[in-house]
Amino acid sequence: MVLWLYCLIDILRSDFKDQNMKLIWILIILFAQVLGPIAYLILGKNSKIKAY
Repeated sequence: MVLWLYCLIDILRSDFKDQNMKLIWILIILFAQVLGPIAYLILGKNSKIKAY
């Protein structure tokens, strides 16, 4: 539950290269509640805009 909540908050607060990716990741997190956060941590971090 904590991992799920962390990933959801991170998605909502982040800017993505493609704004549709934010919606896609939210749907993945909501519907794949166990594998979704793990997939986001592995794959989703690369699609975010990095702030330096």
